[in-house]
Formats: sequence, C-alpha cells, structure tokens
Amino acid sequence: MSIYIVGLPGSGKSAVGKILKEDFGYDVVDLDDVLKVEYKKGFNKILLDNGFNTLRTLEGKILKRFKKYNDKFIVTLGVLANLELFNGKIVYIKIPKEKYIQRINKISKKVKRINEVYEEIHNTFSQKADLVISSENKTKFEISKIIDDFYRKNRNI
Repeated sequence: MSIYIVGLPGSGKSAVGKILKEDFGYDVVDLDDVLKVEYKKGFNKILLDNGFNTLRTLEGKILKRFKKYNDKFIVTLGVLANLELFNGKIVYIKIPKEKYIQRINKISKKVKRINEVYEEIHNTFSQKADLVISSENKTKFEISKIIDDFYRKNRNI
C-alpha cells in the first residue's frame, strides 16, 4: 500500500517526507525532486515561469507513473486534486490559508489562481483524505510519527 502525502505548498510535505525516509526508513519519493531531475526546474521556478496549470499537468503525469508502485510514500506537489491519480491511502497535511498565501507570495506576488487552488485542494482532501492532520502546533517530526502510526495500522488491510 502506498501513502500519498498531500497538502498545499508550505504545509511541510517535503520536510515530513525527509523525516519519514531518514528517521523511519521508508521508501519516499518527493515529486519536487522528480521535477528537478526530469524538467531541470523545481516547483518555485515552474510556478514563477509557467503558473499553476503547468504544475498541475506535470504533477498529473508523474502521479500516473507512480500509481503502479506499492509500498512507497509519495510526497505530492500539492496543486492537483484529481483523486483518480491516487492508488493508496491519502494523508492530507492541512495548513491555514494565510500560511499558504505567504508561501506562494515568497515566490511571486504575481501568481494567479492562488485562492482557487487553495479551495480546490483544501475542500477535496479535507473530505476525501484517509487521514487529515492539522499542522498547527505540531512539529514535522510529530506529523511524521502520526503518519507512521497510520501506515502501521493500515498496511495489512
């Protein structure tokens, strides 16, 4: 069973993925790293140059490829809410809208569709994720431990 870690940009997905890999020993694929290898640009540069639509297209292509794998933790980009692209349990790391907007504004104040992306991702995964974790008042390690516990309880189901 794969675990998909979703959350809006700024939710700490990559930091949690790193902890799950380094401290807990899981096989973790971070789509940010895949972007850098395959497209020679990271999330910030693609968002700045091309916008959310391009990131969503790229995230969809990558998720389709990883759908066939089992027993991986897949850290998403957090911009696509197409549930058909997920083949496993979904963990949503929830952040306040203000924190997400701050994260995007650090890249550029000219990015369009900020509110639309927030509403789509937040509304979809708040309702459809197998586990929702509020990031407020939790360290990245605490969030990682919650995910580890969830995985251990669900891996044989």
